[in-house]
Amino acid sequence: MIVNECIDSKARHLVQSSNLNQYTFHISAYDLVFVGAIFIGLTFSCLLCFVKSANQAANRFLGLALVTIILWMIKVLGADIRLESYFPYWNWLPLQFLLALGPLIFFYVMKLTQPAYRLKLSNILHFSPLLFELGAQILEIEGPAKIGKLTHYAAAYHYLNSVLQLLILGSVGIYLFLSLRLIEHYYQQLKFNRGDRHRFELTWLRRLLTGFGTFWTLWIPYTALNYFYYHHPLDGEIYYPLYLLFVILFIRITALVFLRQLPAIPVNASRISLPPTTDGSRQKGAWLKRTMNTERYYQDPELNLSSLAEKLGLNPHELSRIINTVYKKSFNDFVNEYRVREVIRKMQDPDYDHLTLQGIAFESGFNSKTTFHRLFKEMTGKSPAEYKSQQKKELPSYKLELRTHSEPVISNQNTTPKWSRRKLNRNYMFRNYVKMAWRNLLHNKVYSALNITGLATGMAVALLIGLWVFNQYSFDRFLPDYGQAYAVKVNYTNQHDGTHTVGTVAIPLADALRTSIPGIKYVAEADMDDFQTRNLTVGDKKLLIDGGTVAPDFLNIFRYPLLKGDGSNVLKDPYSIVLDQATSNSLFGNTDPIGRTIRIDNKHDVKVTGLMKNFPANSSFQFHFLIPYSYAEQTEDWVKNARTQWDNSSFEIFVGLQPGVTAAQVTAKIKNLIYENNPNVRAFKPEVFLHPLKDWHLYADFKNGKVAGGFIDYVRMFGIIGLLVLLIACINFVNLSTARSEKRAREVGVRKAIGSNRKDLIFQFLTESVLMTFAAFLLAVIFVQLALPQFNKLTGSLIQIPYGNPVFWCIMIGYVCATGLLAGCRPAFYLSSFNPVKVLKGALQIGKAATTPRKILVVLQFSCSVAFIISTVIIYKQIRYAKDRPIGYSADRLVSTFITKDLADHYESFKNDLVASGMVESVTKASSMVTNISWHTNIASWPGQMAGEQAINVGAIITDDNYFTTVGMKLLSGENFSSDYNTDTNNIIVNETAVRRMGLKAPINQLISFNGIKGRSKIIGVVKDALMESPFTAVEPLIFTHGEFGTQIIYRLTPGISQHTAIEKIGHIFNKYNPAYPFTYSFVNDAYDRKFNMETLVGKLAGVFAGLAIFVSCLGLFGLAAYVAEQRTKEIAVRKVLGASISQIWMMISADFILLVTISCVIASPVAWYFLRNWLQKYEYRITIGPTVFLLSAVITVLITLVTISFQAMKAALTNPVKSLRSE
Repeated sequence: MIVNECIDSKARHLVQSSNLNQYTFHISAYDLVFVGAIFIGLTFSCLLCFVKSANQAANRFLGLALVTIILWMIKVLGADIRLESYFPYWNWLPLQFLLALGPLIFFYVMKLTQPAYRLKLSNILHFSPLLFELGAQILEIEGPAKIGKLTHYAAAYHYLNSVLQLLILGSVGIYLFLSLRLIEHYYQQLKFNRGDRHRFELTWLRRLLTGFGTFWTLWIPYTALNYFYYHHPLDGEIYYPLYLLFVILFIRITALVFLRQLPAIPVNASRISLPPTTDGSRQKGAWLKRTMNTERYYQDPELNLSSLAEKLGLNPHELSRIINTVYKKSFNDFVNEYRVREVIRKMQDPDYDHLTLQGIAFESGFNSKTTFHRLFKEMTGKSPAEYKSQQKKELPSYKLELRTHSEPVISNQNTTPKWSRRKLNRNYMFRNYVKMAWRNLLHNKVYSALNITGLATGMAVALLIGLWVFNQYSFDRFLPDYGQAYAVKVNYTNQHDGTHTVGTVAIPLADALRTSIPGIKYVAEADMDDFQTRNLTVGDKKLLIDGGTVAPDFLNIFRYPLLKGDGSNVLKDPYSIVLDQATSNSLFGNTDPIGRTIRIDNKHDVKVTGLMKNFPANSSFQFHFLIPYSYAEQTEDWVKNARTQWDNSSFEIFVGLQPGVTAAQVTAKIKNLIYENNPNVRAFKPEVFLHPLKDWHLYADFKNGKVAGGFIDYVRMFGIIGLLVLLIACINFVNLSTARSEKRAREVGVRKAIGSNRKDLIFQFLTESVLMTFAAFLLAVIFVQLALPQFNKLTGSLIQIPYGNPVFWCIMIGYVCATGLLAGCRPAFYLSSFNPVKVLKGALQIGKAATTPRKILVVLQFSCSVAFIISTVIIYKQIRYAKDRPIGYSADRLVSTFITKDLADHYESFKNDLVASGMVESVTKASSMVTNISWHTNIASWPGQMAGEQAINVGAIITDDNYFTTVGMKLLSGENFSSDYNTDTNNIIVNETAVRRMGLKAPINQLISFNGIKGRSKIIGVVKDALMESPFTAVEPLIFTHGEFGTQIIYRLTPGISQHTAIEKIGHIFNKYNPAYPFTYSFVNDAYDRKFNMETLVGKLAGVFAGLAIFVSCLGLFGLAAYVAEQRTKEIAVRKVLGASISQIWMMISADFILLVTISCVIASPVAWYFLRNWLQKYEYRITIGPTVFLLSAVITVLITLVTISFQAMKAALTNPVKSLRSE
């Protein structure tokens, strides 16, 4: 009834929590219906208030009543979409006037039944309860400011809300009762007048008001629940169906009122002279003429024979006889002649000079511009403009005077243009096509439902995938000059690994690009390191968030919108920082952050110099702050020293090209920069190249130095899936339409017999197809809107339907038309080809020419579905195969925490306290997480190296003596590191893959050397291979060194202790040694599971879409089975009479379908095998596709087919043969 239930619950929420999370705008399916109801309601309210009619005074009250409902709906909509997040004071608008609803309905009925009644000042008292309602709204506005100061406010507002609901319930109920009494009183005042039909004139209104009042009582239980269960409120959406019910019901009342346009109830009936009581037709004709001239009934635009007869007190049949016999005219000609004369009279009257010809026509009773012009020309031989022009010539405007008599009017003058008949015929035929399409939908409800549901499902899948594909293609396209932004990458080639591409380079390369390469406009060094995580502190507020360390030109290359600050100089000062809106609000609230100071990593103070917009979800960078690269150089010696080190490839470089300069031109100049400046890597043939920003998201994979795809593979795959599901839905439409062709054969025959050509019939059937597709599209939009929240949750996207984008709707119109034509072309051409003679003789035979294409389409349809099933099974088997792969360590209860400077300084004490707490078994530290290797190097020489053999690229981890014990990695030979770092300075431990790559038979105590590192290292141990990167690739060579450096503290929780309890106590110890940072941690098994995210997503989406494809195919199969059973009804009956069993009948109907599905399995299997084999090639660790998968998919498909058709088969088999053969 009112939105206060929602606001009341929000007030309770505000009492319970003072900190609100940021709100993300969304629109639900209910909101879409609300918007539609608001638009339709406002339209009808305007029509009732401003369109002239006989009862316009009464209609205005009903229009205002509808406005009160619409204002309430606007308030509901605003509360649901959280409009206050964008317009904080929108709820100050007075939008609730429901206490006026009852009086407005009452005064509408009063003005309808008593037109002479004039409102008095005392009537305003009926609206006085509005003051109480407006007062409640003022309290609602002031309420949130009081919450927190007065904890009883929410309860008080709750009771006030309940009283308000009770008043509205009572007010509407009482005034509805009074309105019904007015209608009864109106009937009682009527006298018998040649029949009592007029007594039923307002029956429809009485029924509508009674129904509205009945539904209104449904609010009583809702109000009671809201009052008595205040502390356990209902979800706000539970009220929405009831809201919509009332709004739709009231809009229906107003629509019926407007469309009916009731004739005005005469104010004083005695003014009309009674008709002569004699039977003389001439006397009655003269009386009719006098009455029409004096009362001017023809000015009523909705006048008809019945209403005029009622006004005159005659029987409609008698009035028709008078007009026909006395005036020799039809009713329309009789009335329109008066209207044309009235137009001519007003043309000559100076008082009407301010009106246009159309205005004069409407004043004279015409309600259509086209009708007015046609009738005027038929009766006068001239158009209205020509007639008026002629009148001015005959009588100058300064001498215009009212003529006493109008000139005679000539009826039925044949001056209509020749094209009008063709145009009218075309319009009527189109209306006829639409009408026939609607009748066919209603007549064949089951088939129509199957068609629309299947088509809507296919269109929904295609639309959903289309929105997702568009979102993927839109990455970074919002940036100005995105086509000129590039990342610098390098290809390295060696004989062991081939060519591999890296995105990190040495910083001296930036200086070389900046100073010696023409065509490059901007160069920006960066130390992203997968977006650096840093601690930002302002007072007692601490944030551990991701950001980037970049050079000043970064914001010139990537022109992210700045709300405050100049992109050219915000990063010039080393101790400056640029924040995004979310971070600024978290640290400084809504105040201006510019010039404010932030403590970073508990080391240095930096000043805010810029404020950025929050980055959209379709941005490759997702950082929350930027600090200058010069800050890192001044605060970290290794970064400062890297400025001159060509061997330290730990950084990223971005460039912006001059307009008109291409990447190919620049690549030719920079290709050999590393080769020329770093002799240590010349053996790897380094080649520098540029990777464009527009390809970062979709084309991020490289193979042998060339782009080898990336996420684009998944985009293409799901795009194809969407098109295939849509194709399956269109096949359903084609099959069901052609299968029921016999039902429409007679219609085609009749249309051809009366003159329709094939082109007309094709147009008719295509029109029906497009109309049905449009209905399916509306349903598809609802499906997509309902599915988007779960789809976004599954894919990690923020996709919404762009309802306000005109380009989207243009594309959707084309989408609907293309789908309608694709689905309807086959039925249209097939049905229009019927021979009318054969059809009307009943000799039409549906042979193989019709059934063969249908069977081919069913095979194609199920081939796609079977391929989807096979793909889903293969994907899940591949994921399971990788998850079951031995990882070489124990991830159970293994936790990792980032090391800060404070923790590094107190590591031993922190470690001892952790062990002493009893919450952990062992503790270690390392330079990377267990599931990731963040540093790589090259083994330059080793024992047994062949002449000319190139260096070996290996991963490297710095750790301590507790690493292998804590992580659970097995030492196969040799010894572990000692507890003293100094004794292990040159000692390393390698994995099995490194030993095999070097070809060492006895690796212990062997000496090897690394590129860029002086001295040789001794192998003291060999550990079992562990899977520390992608679970789908081979284990790479790995070395472990002993050192104090570390970025992660890794510890294993003690078994038998609750993880929650252990983490809580570890957090206290963490805060003891690291008070400036929030405590963060990550479970290793969770980090490992995240490596399967993409494959799991693909598997889930493939499963969902495979299920939808099967569902759509089964809808079509169900319809075809019903059609086959219907066509073979008499055959089945004869077989049953001759002794056929139910199982034999079931097998007879099912056999054809099972054969088609079996053929589909045979076709789909090799096709699916070919594509899936290529897909599996991207994984080094993959399954082998065996025949079991194809057999399992075939069995599943056959079982689904049997379940689908069994209902129709059993229904046909159980039908009494007597009913089927009775006509024989």
